[in-house]
Amino acid sequence: MKNTTNRYDDGRRSMPKRVCPVCSKRAIDCSDLQAYHSCELTDYRIAMQNGAKYDYVIICPNPKCHAELAVTIKTFHSSRYGTVNVPIIGTVIS
Repeated sequence: MKNTTNRYDDGRRSMPKRVCPVCSKRAIDCSDLQAYHSCELTDYRIAMQNGAKYDYVIICPNPKCHAELAVTIKTFHSSRYGTVNVPIIGTVIS
């Protein structure tokens, strides 16, 4: 029997990952490639200085980083039809 360190595969292993722009560690798992390509992470301080639009503010789950990250979902701001259906993005629990 193979002994693995990750015994509980909850399905996030195969999901596309977005990394923290500060520490370059895994920050969020996207449900599919559409959500991956429509999501953008930036440092919250830089986003505030530049006056960028953002939808959510999250904290990096890396215990050594804990940077505040601004999450921008591009399809929210570029829709010409007014309504957008974007899959749910879940944070990584470390």
